[in-house]
Amino acid sequence: MKRKLTFTAALATTASVALLAGAAHAQMGPAPTPCTTTQIFPGHNNCVMPSAQAPGGGSFPGSFLVPGTNTSFAVHGFIQVDVIHDMGPHFGDTSFSADGVPLQGLGITTATQRTYGLNGGTTMGVKPTRPNIETRTPTAYGELKTYIEFDFNQTAGTQLAGNNDVLRLRQAYGTLGPWLIGQTLSLYADPGAYADTAAGAQDVGMMDTFNVRRPQVRYTWLAGNGLSVAGSVEEPSFPLGVSASVGSDTAAALTTVSLNGTSVYYNWPRFVAAAEWDQPWGHLKFAAAGGVDDTREANVLAGGSTSTPNRQIGDGAFSLSGHLNTWGKDALRGGVEYNYGAADFDSWITQGSWVEDTSTGVVRLQKAWSIYANYEHFFTGQWRANASLGWMTVSGNPFSVACGAGTACPQAGMVKRAMTSELNVIYSPVPQTDFILEWARAYRKMQSGADGTGDQLDAQFKFYF
Repeated sequence: MKRKLTFTAALATTASVALLAGAAHAQMGPAPTPCTTTQIFPGHNNCVMPSAQAPGGGSFPGSFLVPGTNTSFAVHGFIQVDVIHDMGPHFGDTSFSADGVPLQGLGITTATQRTYGLNGGTTMGVKPTRPNIETRTPTAYGELKTYIEFDFNQTAGTQLAGNNDVLRLRQAYGTLGPWLIGQTLSLYADPGAYADTAAGAQDVGMMDTFNVRRPQVRYTWLAGNGLSVAGSVEEPSFPLGVSASVGSDTAAALTTVSLNGTSVYYNWPRFVAAAEWDQPWGHLKFAAAGGVDDTREANVLAGGSTSTPNRQIGDGAFSLSGHLNTWGKDALRGGVEYNYGAADFDSWITQGSWVEDTSTGVVRLQKAWSIYANYEHFFTGQWRANASLGWMTVSGNPFSVACGAGTACPQAGMVKRAMTSELNVIYSPVPQTDFILEWARAYRKMQSGADGTGDQLDAQFKFYF
């Protein structure tokens, strides 16, 4: 069966920032601040090192002029150490997110439910440590900027077997005038609305997990008075969908239809448009993303005995986000999002853009609403605290069969609802340090009714350089 829907995205007149104005910042993000105890969004390393003028100093803070050239060069980043303890079901690694919460209930096999009883667990690691290199060179067409960033969040072996954490590329892009080309945060994301938390995955509703950084070509137009409008063409990066046959409560769990492999690939990139307004009181950003899931598939079902037809399915995602400066250095951040099958732009539609009942051929897009909010309060220049919350709900379940106890069923692989929350206190005894103590809770419920709750306590130590 072949379906074709068209997708159109509307821009709203919202807000802007300068082009790529800081050390881990791409276009259309809030302006960076020095890495001091008053820094904003330290978890995303979008700050620059304070630097006094010195002979050979470069064109931006913390940089130096490469001898014999007019290129300014800087190496920055942070070392991050986490000591994490699970206060309930064991997440299995250091990653905190609703997706990692062990489940119990209908549709979960007896063997899988046993993992829910594995409580506690303490882990220590430095994998999020993040160095970066930035250069700036004046040209006849404006300043040429390059940025490359790494972490060590790719493991080739166990931590106890020789510390085999592998260097991983996070960002690599260049900018010239209004153009940005390379891999960085999706234009759809809004780091200016992100919470200042230790949890690496951020809250439900935010685009901040494995699919947020992607190759792209972006153009930004500065309209003046803090307003800018941008558009980007980005790589499709999310598994397209899942499928399963039904007919009894013992039907197999969902089969993921993988993307960019030998079986499935997109014919078209993804498209994003956004407008942002940056003012002394804060900022607002509206973004729209999506396109046509014009996919090509090989024999992906039942051991290759069934060939799934090519599809053309329109999808879209829309978000409104921002932050408001309240009093002093305090700020309220948050956003709301609606997603219609555009799993590329929703970190929480874990089963993909669509779900197919292979016994009937029915294909339904996944639809999700999400909302998130964070408040940060500064007690002094050295002490601050955050309260953060995210909530989302997903619909679009084509399976009507009931799930039995102790057996797998498709609905058990499909998220219905998720929530995350964090409370923390941050102490910065000297500039370029953050010591964080954070309690985080995650909850998820599946379409089958199975659910789970997990709690973590994270003591995090950051040293910026």
